[in-house]
Amino acid sequence: MKLGWPVEIAGTGAYLPERVVTNDEMAQYVDTSHDWIVQRTGIHERRRAGPGESTVTMAKHASEAALADAGVTPDEIDLIVVATITPDYQLPATACLLQAELGCRWVPAYDMAAACSGYVWALIQAAQYVVNDLAQNVLVVGAEYLTTITDMQDRGTCILFGDAAGAAVIRRSQVADRRMLAGQWGADGYRSMLINIPGGGAKEPASHRTVDERLHFMHMKGREVYKFAVTQMHSILVDTCAEAGVSVDDLKLVVPHQSNLRIIESACKRAGVPMEKVVVNINRYGNSSAASCAVGLHEARQEGRIQEGDLVIMVAFGAGLTWGSLLMRV
Repeated sequence: MKLGWPVEIAGTGAYLPERVVTNDEMAQYVDTSHDWIVQRTGIHERRRAGPGESTVTMAKHASEAALADAGVTPDEIDLIVVATITPDYQLPATACLLQAELGCRWVPAYDMAAACSGYVWALIQAAQYVVNDLAQNVLVVGAEYLTTITDMQDRGTCILFGDAAGAAVIRRSQVADRRMLAGQWGADGYRSMLINIPGGGAKEPASHRTVDERLHFMHMKGREVYKFAVTQMHSILVDTCAEAGVSVDDLKLVVPHQSNLRIIESACKRAGVPMEKVVVNINRYGNSSAASCAVGLHEARQEGRIQEGDLVIMVAFGAGLTWGSLLMRV
């Protein structure tokens, strides 16, 4: 969908837990090896939250960095949207807890549960409040404590995930050319069970049986997800550029969800995007779901890979199955 919204990212921040978990350490849990993991995923290590850390504490650190970068105080935030599938509690919302931790006013605060697409979805939704003058400064966060829902006995999934948080403050553009040009968001509910956590919800409330059967951990049909992800990532990348009336060649940077290096490489090759234009940090952080694009965008800004006037696109896909993209002139 063509947007053309005069909305800009005023500041970003990120938080990565200190503890580094290498592939060699993962090999102590399951039958795997460093070479096996790198060959199939591109992951060398990932981060794991430590004692006293939670989704909220990580979100707070990332948010404080984003607020400082934007030159905005907590009192100036009008709305908080947190993208996460690992809330501290089933209720209240993580965003409400974050509001209190930051010392914000009693502004609206809610969670977005779109898995790995969540941060992109949250940015698109939050921008609508800005465009319609319902908010001036919006805090958008992607935060995940994925290792709490990862089955360390499942070789196919435990090697993939890490913990992280990223945040951004968005507002009406201060420079005329800065705009959210186009974006996509959608879901294929017919494939919803390709990635799921069977236990703990209303259909399968927590019980001795659900715990014994390890139903509170993430289950994933990797091959089916892989095929969908490559096709969908390529499609939304090309289509979003077309909707904005720009060429893929005009892109300065692609910030993809860090699901699997092979997926990123394959999709970008099909779209004609050289890897020099692509943010890749999966080798260091693994898959951090909704935090993935948030952290990638922040690091790209910190490293000077994004300059004023550049065309930058974020693309993501995740459980649901969901997908999202957002093309911006920064």
